Amino acid sequence: MSGNNTDPQFAGIAALKARHKQQSEQFEAWARRGDWQAFHDEHYDWWTFPIDESSRGQGLAYTVYEGDIAELQKDAAFMRDLRRGAELVAASWGWNLHAADYLASPAPDQRWQDWPVRLYKAARCMKLFGCTREFDSLKKFALLLLQQGRPITYGGYDLSWLFTTGIDPRGVRHERRP
Repeated sequence: MSGNNTDPQFAGIAALKARHKQQSEQFEAWARRGDWQAFHDEHYDWWTFPIDESSRGQGLAYTVYEGDIAELQKDAAFMRDLRRGAELVAASWGWNLHAADYLASPAPDQRWQDWPVRLYKAARCMKLFGCTREFDSLKKFALLLLQQGRPITYGGYDLSWLFTTGIDPRGVRHERRP
């Protein structure tokens, strides 16, 4: 959707950035401790990977549209943390985001834990924010999961469209408009 999120539920850019920074610091602490299970147990995807869709858990509080994304893209620290967050979440799944391959020696908790909605949100976020290399890596991971027979669904909704056809079966248009 074009424009900015003006819904009263929207946390706002400043609050989103603050919550995102706090989560980034928590991710770094978990990774330093090797606490990969925390990535699977905690809830963070709404503010860590903001997308242009409402969520079941947070409504429109962390939903971003083109104007919001453009503003956030101007913040180098936010963008650095956004990419790093995707890197660490992927590592919690046993995936090396930069090599676009499985980690060579993952810890026992660095494995896929059947959170397809997180994979969807992380990948969708990377795509929306122009992080093409990161999106392509997450897409490769998703396609490998699909080849293994792992569903990429949430609440009965097939999310694999993002990684396969690129066409949302709900008929929702997701491409950015000029």
